[in-house]
Amino acid sequence: MLGGTGSGRTWWQRAVARGFDPPPPPHTPVTLVRSGEIQLDPANLETALPAGGLGVLLPTYVARCGLTAHQTALRHLLDALADVRQARPGLPLTVWLGMQYGPGEQAEALDRLRALTGAGQPDVPVIGFALPGRGKIRTVNTAFQLSRRLGHTGWLWTDDDVEFGPGCLARLVDRFHERGCTGAVGAHMVALPRATAAARTMDRVSGITVPPGAYPAAACMLVAGDVVADGIPVRRLADDGHVLFELLDPDAADPLHDLEVLPDARGAFYRVSGTYDTLRRLRRSLYSHVTCAADYPWPTARTYLTGTLFHGLWPLTAWDNSGGPVRGLKRWTVKAVHLTWFCCVAAGLAARGATGRPLRHVPWGDDGDFMSPAAEARPAAAHTGR
Repeated sequence: MLGGTGSGRTWWQRAVARGFDPPPPPHTPVTLVRSGEIQLDPANLETALPAGGLGVLLPTYVARCGLTAHQTALRHLLDALADVRQARPGLPLTVWLGMQYGPGEQAEALDRLRALTGAGQPDVPVIGFALPGRGKIRTVNTAFQLSRRLGHTGWLWTDDDVEFGPGCLARLVDRFHERGCTGAVGAHMVALPRATAAARTMDRVSGITVPPGAYPAAACMLVAGDVVADGIPVRRLADDGHVLFELLDPDAADPLHDLEVLPDARGAFYRVSGTYDTLRRLRRSLYSHVTCAADYPWPTARTYLTGTLFHGLWPLTAWDNSGGPVRGLKRWTVKAVHLTWFCCVAAGLAARGATGRPLRHVPWGDDGDFMSPAAEARPAAAHTGR
């Protein structure tokens, strides 16, 4: 199904959907870098690159951190992929390193990619690509477009601030093949709270609002190629949100059967720090929930809203008393606040749609300092948000 074009939506979904109308992505030049050299002819990209197998995507941007932290992130990924190569020596792997840049940063972007793509190994090539502007999904879609002729069976994508536990990626790849290379599998991600009040509060809130069924997060997940063959629509505000709604099966006994999180494949990242950054991230996340719920057929949206997002919010859904009545009451209170905010956002979009003033852009939600468990001993430069 395609978000925004599916049938079976209610009147309120269509009303809310009309209130969000992002512009099409700009057509911007993409510069390829391979083995430390700029590729002037994109047609030569496929030369000596393995067909099929897995594409491995690491998206980042120049102002995110310094070169040393970028090197650490890439090296950590390649080390984790070494376990995959050992377990499956015949499986082709290609790393796609996306480097977005702002005004005046193109030269630095290319210098970074020259340095980073030289770290590739003969059996795991690293292809860098630089593109101007913001938006992680633009990087994700660019990687899909560049690799289209290679026909990757699946895409493993992660973030530059993730630490992989021992054997994490090898376990994901094994399970993906056990499933017949279908659906999506993800690592069990642990959010490490920073030493700020906002981060500690979010950690406590998250701990009492865990949904009954987990689904993969973009921080570390492996997705079948056919799920993302057409790219991620511009209306989506989160890449993992797109994967979730595409694979959610409202007619199945287990609607999340095509989405699996592996408890024995573990990873970690630091939660965003400041109060302002936390509120911006929550706001963008909420707009993602609202727009997905508005764009997809009602059975899919209803399954997500009642079974995941607002699970335990009686009388909208069944009361969740797991963990005792006190924990259930805390969960209900948080979910009630979340529902109120959700309804306010939905009503605002519906009003915008009715008056012909649709929302065109939702700011990215993270302007905090870059910090990675894999590189926390290496101070990184401050950065601006995507």
